Amino acid sequence: MAAPEKPKRPPRFFYGWIMVVIVALGGFSASTEALPVLGIFLKPVSAEFGWSRAAFTTPIMLGGLLGSVAALLTGPLVDRFGSRWALVGAFGILGLSFILMAAMEELWHYYVIQMIARSMNTGVMAVATAVIIPNWFIVRRGRAFSLGNLGFPIGASVIPLFVQFLITTSGWRTAALGVGILILVVSMAPTAAFLRRRPEDMGLVPDGRPAAPLAPTTAAQEPAPPEPASAPSDVSLTLGQAFREPSFYLLSLAGFFWWFGRGGVVLHVVSYFTDGGISPSLAVAALVIHSATGAGGVLLAGFLRDRYDVRIVLVVVFVLTAAGTGLLLAVGPAWLALTWGVLYGVVQGSSVPLQRLMYADYYGRRHLGSIEGVVRAAQNIAQAAGPLVAALAYDATDSYRAIFTVFVLTNLAAAALVVAARAPSATRGQQAAYRRR
Repeated sequence: MAAPEKPKRPPRFFYGWIMVVIVALGGFSASTEALPVLGIFLKPVSAEFGWSRAAFTTPIMLGGLLGSVAALLTGPLVDRFGSRWALVGAFGILGLSFILMAAMEELWHYYVIQMIARSMNTGVMAVATAVIIPNWFIVRRGRAFSLGNLGFPIGASVIPLFVQFLITTSGWRTAALGVGILILVVSMAPTAAFLRRRPEDMGLVPDGRPAAPLAPTTAAQEPAPPEPASAPSDVSLTLGQAFREPSFYLLSLAGFFWWFGRGGVVLHVVSYFTDGGISPSLAVAALVIHSATGAGGVLLAGFLRDRYDVRIVLVVVFVLTAAGTGLLLAVGPAWLALTWGVLYGVVQGSSVPLQRLMYADYYGRRHLGSIEGVVRAAQNIAQAAGPLVAALAYDATDSYRAIFTVFVLTNLAAAALVVAARAPSATRGQQAAYRRR
């Protein structure tokens, strides 16, 4: 009988960290189509063409609805083929959309451009990036997810300043052109060159763990396939199995309420501040603080996921989101706007990765694209409806106060739903194992 082989040493550098960089670059580019950036375009574009705020917001809603369809189609495709070419195409279309926006002259031009760009961002890009890190990491998933998701808040901190500078010096058309070129330069080539679907496709295992030694063999016996040494349980539920779990519907509805409120706030907050007498530069500064502190929230989310029950952490974050929204109702002095930026930024930054991590932890990694596709479809509807409802409320009352009060209540409802969302029995034990490690 042959002696058992010694365990292989893990590689000095795990390729999964390249995936983290790819996700970060993608998040940076995705932030160009985020609501805080679009909110900076709202006033100058509407003023030039004489559009109402509802007219500016409507294609964002319609694009979100198209994004829901795109998310449903993208999920199963990335489970089967990976995210690489879906993301390369989406980044190209998004960049071209901003370049075309710089040349638009009619309302229908804006509708077509914004609907396509929004559907790429909220449908294809959202789902295709959400599955990358969970496929490469299990034990270190929280840490890796947080680092990868830093790209979005960093972009959301830098790009509004970039856009506001170009609008002030050269106009909104130059700003749109600059954003389009930025997207094409930053994300397409690295994604095409380096993105891979799963570690198993490269002969690796999640987290970069070493493979266990091969079992001893005889002449009549084939060697057993290597298994990850000290691997945690890696249970994955199919989409159909997830549909049979009450937690899936509770989490989906909670996310719907949260994204509804978030979308309405972040698109309109700059206009809300300036309507209240705060200068445009200070209003944008509050938004930049919101995005910058969001980076800290992203890092905090990964730390908390690896140490505490992610469900309880998310409940606290949703309650604090309600508090941050309520703070807007008291905004008058400039320091309150800046305080809002800090609080809302931290809780927003932590909430998004925590929601994504909950789905990965609750339902596993192998069918996560299909699950995320369904979840994102519902969330896109919410994120599209929030800005439009806020715009209609403003056009009807000449104020945002009533709708912001509604957003406080929807965040509290989201917190209550997460309290009730217990993990599926099939994956409950492995989450405790993650935290023990």
